[in-house]
Amino acid sequence: MSTSVSSRLVSLRKEKNLSQKEAAVELGVSQALLSHYEKGIRECGLDFLCRASAFYDVSTDYLLGLTDNKMMSDALFVEHEIPQDSEARMSTVFRSSVYMQERLGVYGRNYSSKIRSIYILTIYKVYLHALRQGAIPNHENAKKELAPFITTNLIDHVINSLVFEGDNKPKRSEQLPKSMETIINEATRLINREIARMYNYSIKDSK
Repeated sequence: MSTSVSSRLVSLRKEKNLSQKEAAVELGVSQALLSHYEKGIRECGLDFLCRASAFYDVSTDYLLGLTDNKMMSDALFVEHEIPQDSEARMSTVFRSSVYMQERLGVYGRNYSSKIRSIYILTIYKVYLHALRQGAIPNHENAKKELAPFITTNLIDHVINSLVFEGDNKPKRSEQLPKSMETIINEATRLINREIARMYNYSIKDSK
């Protein structure tokens, strides 16, 4: 694989919509040094590589161009908690998803497949929102003109049916892992932020 560390550093920074100066601050290096890394003038050391891996939430193998898989695969499936679980990363989202599916799967009655279906529908719901904004390619099975109706009605109805169909959900006394705690806290933060934004708008509109 010919992809260089420098090109990956540039593409990852642009994906985060960061200037070189902003990224340098987050990575703990000078802008000049980061510029040298991104241009391939200087080779980065192991310490910087690890920091870049953590900051961009990708594996060091991805940064080195050894794989096209951004995910830190080895850490995703370990049973014990990892430091990344305390941050709202994609790896944390994935680990919480695996936790939900595995824990509910032990109860039978297709709990794990239900969770998987709910995740599929949730991602599809986000896709339809993006489709309405013209930010993502269309697909023959996704009707742009029906997206508002499908998103707000049918998908929520199907998800609700999946959650409550069958017996009552089982109770467990085990403590939630850090990945789930992070997901709950981040979701609460996002919802509270939107409520505050809507409330401010409603006050302005009433004046």
